[in-house]
Amino acid sequence: MRFIHISDSHLGASGFSRRLSRSGFNQREEDICDSFQAAVDQIIELKPDFVLHSGDLFHSVRPTNRIINFAIRQILRVVSLQIPMVIISGNHDTPKQRTVGSVFSFFEVLSPLLHLAYRNQYELIQLGEAAIHAIPHCLNQEDFSQELTKVEVVGGPPSAGGRRNSKFNVLMLHGVVAGIKEFSMGELAEQEIPTSSLERGFDYVALGHYHRFCQVQSGGYYAGSTERLSMSELGQEKGFVEVDLQTREVKFHPVPTRDMIEFPSLNARELDQEQILLEIDKRVQAEDVEEKIVRLKVASIPEHIYNSLDFRKIAELKARAFHFDLKFERKEEEARDQSTKTSIGKLNVEFQQFLKQAPVENLKKGRLLELGIRYLAGDSNHE
Repeated sequence: MRFIHISDSHLGASGFSRRLSRSGFNQREEDICDSFQAAVDQIIELKPDFVLHSGDLFHSVRPTNRIINFAIRQILRVVSLQIPMVIISGNHDTPKQRTVGSVFSFFEVLSPLLHLAYRNQYELIQLGEAAIHAIPHCLNQEDFSQELTKVEVVGGPPSAGGRRNSKFNVLMLHGVVAGIKEFSMGELAEQEIPTSSLERGFDYVALGHYHRFCQVQSGGYYAGSTERLSMSELGQEKGFVEVDLQTREVKFHPVPTRDMIEFPSLNARELDQEQILLEIDKRVQAEDVEEKIVRLKVASIPEHIYNSLDFRKIAELKARAFHFDLKFERKEEEARDQSTKTSIGKLNVEFQQFLKQAPVENLKKGRLLELGIRYLAGDSNHE
């Protein structure tokens, strides 16, 4: 018996870029939809016995009509092939109040093969020989913990009450496995999963919330997200998991995503403004960044050098990439504090502007500027 475990699709997320697609929508929103559709394409080719989505199908409680329509079409592609699908709500697509309705209520009429767990309670779903124990993200930790106590592994011959028992038991949860801080996404509504819940004889535990594919312990897996949602996910492969309950084989299937790269950090301690721009330009020239998400950190840049950077030129460099995350780590200088206290007024600013435009051969402008400001501030210990 084979099934697919997919999670954290975050449909509707627009990410960190404001670039628009040819159709006029946020391009990152389109990227996230494209990756999910690519996953569905592969799932259809694999023809599993069923599909489990362990939370955060949507990025928000109120996705747009366009995103809802897209999700419905992709789900129907699966269930129309007589492949059952189970979806639990995650912390992103679960309302924070009982009086607020869930978008998943609209999905209940799509197909009898689509099973939804979103009502703040445990659901037991029978799919052939497999019992799916589905617990959605709940309103609070107390409710979540209470629903966990209701889960009971079932098996063996049919019970006297006519309850159908199962050969396999699969648990679905969305949250942070207790005691492993790396699995936390730093979000306010996260719910904690006690490790004891994963050690109760389940054949597989399908986890959602953490965006990187990994095994937590025997039988417990995070499938990861289907696209990168932040720069912290740089270097992570995205996709879904194929599980064989007979052999216990777990196979990760990657899906195409937008390239995300990180340049080596630039130490700007001894560089002037022109040299910094040149070094950034060298990194950009060395890599084809046109459709890529790029990150670069410029470390230890003196405050006065940062203030004198040509940000128009920097904007031109950043525009070469799909998205350029350029971080400046500034170094506070004693010279800056001294210059603000001196009675010389704005002479240091005038000197800075003069030096920026003046040709200075065989000298580092940054060092010369630092010494000049210290001199104007009355520091007799200048070199």
